Amino acid sequence: MRVRDAGQELARMLAALVWVVAASAAVLAGLGALPGWIAGEARAVARVRSVDEAERRLGARLALPAYFPQRLAWPPAAVRVAGGRGGSAAIEVAGRDGAPALLLLQATEEGGEIAAALLGERTVVSTRRAAVGSVPATLAAVLVEGRPWEELSWQVGGRAVVLRSCGGEEELFRIAHSVRREGR
Repeated sequence: MRVRDAGQELARMLAALVWVVAASAAVLAGLGALPGWIAGEARAVARVRSVDEAERRLGARLALPAYFPQRLAWPPAAVRVAGGRGGSAAIEVAGRDGAPALLLLQATEEGGEIAAALLGERTVVSTRRAAVGSVPATLAAVLVEGRPWEELSWQVGGRAVVLRSCGGEEELFRIAHSVRREGR
């Protein structure tokens, strides 16, 4: 009888351990999702601390502009990723006045798309064909949350890139011409 009692006690302890581990995992997952829920971000979107952390999560180097007008502040005001490895990223840069001024969105794989959750809702006012160097592009005037932006869409090394700016068309193209993917 003692062997049977010991076996039942062991089974109860293992069941309790499984329950505690499962409950802990559920609580940690909930706590991990809490900041995005409070910020109103889509579940598929995660805010990260830096461009380096975004690159680690996505498993790819991000394309960044080499040219930054004096009116822009670095480091980015926000960096968000979607889709995990091979996903996409959004890098928000504020103006020196603290207002949103530049948004660089990009896929991290050739032929990949930028996650709709990162692109957000926008109203396209007008579009026209353009080029960034010899690469075909689309220039659009868009409204995001009622605010006008110039938006340029093209590819860098086969990867989709969208650049939004409040600084005017000339500045937008200067920044776009300087976007490069370093490394790998």
